[in-house]
Amino acid sequence: MSDFDASKLTQLEQYKLLIGTVTPRPIALVTTLGKTGPNAAPFSFFNAVGSDPAMLCFSVGNKQSGAKDTVENIRECPEFVVHIVSDAIKDQMNVCAVDYARGVNELEKAGFTAVPSKVVRPPRIKEAPVAMECKLVQIIELGRRPNHLVIGEVVWFHYDDGLVNDRYHVDVGRVNPIGRLAGKGGYTRITDRFEMPRLPGGSPE
Repeated sequence: MSDFDASKLTQLEQYKLLIGTVTPRPIALVTTLGKTGPNAAPFSFFNAVGSDPAMLCFSVGNKQSGAKDTVENIRECPEFVVHIVSDAIKDQMNVCAVDYARGVNELEKAGFTAVPSKVVRPPRIKEAPVAMECKLVQIIELGRRPNHLVIGEVVWFHYDDGLVNDRYHVDVGRVNPIGRLAGKGGYTRITDRFEMPRLPGGSPE
């Protein structure tokens, strides 16, 4: 068995273990709006964290010069839109992952269509099958790097036609999301799914 004392590992070594272990990770393609215009960037340290109200979180690491554009924009305009990355838009998402200079419009670089949101100011991406408009709840700085844990309340849900039934069940097969694995290019599709009934007394979460 391999064992590691985390206190003796570098940041990069701990990062490698985490991204190789916590898999597959959903990907949030986040649009924001700041003084220099809109921004779009993907994050795979991402998940749902509450349902009353609905809340999402994603974690953003610093770049060498300081906070990334996503965090700076949210500080300027405390709203954002989280999009689920489907297989159909994976290549465009990958363009948004490039570390462009501040003020570069990743939506245009990727060939995405920006459309107005219903409630928040940042635009949403027309090509994404799911978009969730959010208002900032809190940004928490974690660790020495630091990472910025962004928590938002979902104020509007958007789904392509046919993805949600009248019982609010989402057809994940038709959403066709991809997930993040380890390494610079590791991804997965949900092509091998199965169901396992919850045992009596099981938690809904």
